Amino acid sequence: MSSSRSILLLEKNRVLGQRLARVLSAATDLAEVTVSDSPAELKKSLTASTLAVAVESNDLDVALEWVRSDWPQLKVITWSQASLESTLQVAKHEPALQSIIGWPAHQSMPRTWELCLAGRRALDGPNAKGPRLSEVLAWGASTIRWVPRNSAERDHAVSEVERYAAQLGANSRLIERLAVVAHELLMNAMYDAPVDGQGKPLYAHDRKQDVILDDKEAPTLRLGFDGMTAALEVTDPFGGLKRKHVLNSILRGLDGARSDRAEVLDTTHGGAGLGFFRMYGACTAVVVDVKHGESTRVLALFDLDASMREARASAASLHLFFA
Repeated sequence: MSSSRSILLLEKNRVLGQRLARVLSAATDLAEVTVSDSPAELKKSLTASTLAVAVESNDLDVALEWVRSDWPQLKVITWSQASLESTLQVAKHEPALQSIIGWPAHQSMPRTWELCLAGRRALDGPNAKGPRLSEVLAWGASTIRWVPRNSAERDHAVSEVERYAAQLGANSRLIERLAVVAHELLMNAMYDAPVDGQGKPLYAHDRKQDVILDDKEAPTLRLGFDGMTAALEVTDPFGGLKRKHVLNSILRGLDGARSDRAEVLDTTHGGAGLGFFRMYGACTAVVVDVKHGESTRVLALFDLDASMREARASAASLHLFFA
């Protein structure tokens, strides 16, 4: 048990605070979770063994003030039922802000698996292993795997994603979203990610060319279903994706969608182009897990019952783990 490590939780609703504390403690080998509705009282519990602070987005400034002052070891977890765009803007300049959780309005608290993920990664550190695809789905979920090495195999894998989704009974709009995200993730993994020994991009200069990847360069695509949620995961063996590229892409896309200014969408190498904006806009939650120089793993989850309107109205979660 992890009695030497602790989490602080700022929450005004006592019942909700108790629920959140139970989940965070259970996910972290029963680490101590101190709950208070008073920032001043909660700050008294800050010690060198406090590794995470969990707050609603309206109280985010409190947690970040602690990080900037005497507690740089803190990771910050936040959630909201409202738009998360302002929180994403803050995350551009605050690397301590690790998990930004969209809380579905119809649920009594943020999703349990997301709280578990956020708490464990905050305490275990950036080099910790993330959950397997099957671990974020219900027990018994079906998973399928592809390792595309060229453009034809990439297109075949995307077609197979569509076929399996249709076989499961997903509606046409969701099938389209799954295909778009699978294609974008594979394009990033097959064109933008590969670099030579000096770190220079191998294929990013021309995304329309056919590529033929060695086994050591090829990404892995996984698709999972548990009947309620669909999940896509793409892993590449390079680990070159940057946190700023993910956030800049999403924020440019949100700005462009709001103002109808297409030119804000950067499609140059290193900007993550439209890929992460498209993915974030289509998903329930996105998890980005990068081990620099070793691997980039992106996990995208979709609610099978949500309509397109509901998906757009709900704030999507974003978890950023960069070692």
